[in-house]
Amino acid sequence: MTTQDAYFIESYYSGTAAAKLTAARELYNRHAHRLTGSYLIGEELELLQRHALALDRHMQVMHLGRLCSQCATHPDGGCCSAYMADNTDSILLLTNLLLGIKVDCQHNDAANCCYLGERGCLFLIKPFFCLNYNCKTILNAADPLSLAVLYQATGTLLRQQSRMETLLLEALRPGNQELRNS
Repeated sequence: MTTQDAYFIESYYSGTAAAKLTAARELYNRHAHRLTGSYLIGEELELLQRHALALDRHMQVMHLGRLCSQCATHPDGGCCSAYMADNTDSILLLTNLLLGIKVDCQHNDAANCCYLGERGCLFLIKPFFCLNYNCKTILNAADPLSLAVLYQATGTLLRQQSRMETLLLEALRPGNQELRNS
């Protein structure tokens, strides 16, 4: 692992949800104009947004936002615990900010994910773990065709999300000419 890689891990992937949000906002304030001005990053963000919106529409049809928010209100909580908020990272938060999502904690409940509001997750671009996991409640509530569409849309989004993360990390590397010349 290089010193630069260690710096990225420490700066963007470690710490509390609040620390990662602070880091994402700093990145956004310093680099948003140049990142979104980059042709490649701009095109990839647009494609990512299209895939995310398609998944979001399908999740709305399945009523997953309401289902997850209701589950989180039970005394034993739900899948969207505070632990999930800690699974966010600054690059994911930055991506949401670049797409115009207002990223703020929705409540001070220490048991639940601070990004889960009354209507569900506020992110358009969700953490990898959240996209890859469907609890028994979701699996029991959904019909097989809806689940198949969900899995396909999720896989498409995850591939694009991974590509976007790679592009952003490369653009944020000190000395990257594309970032400087955009």
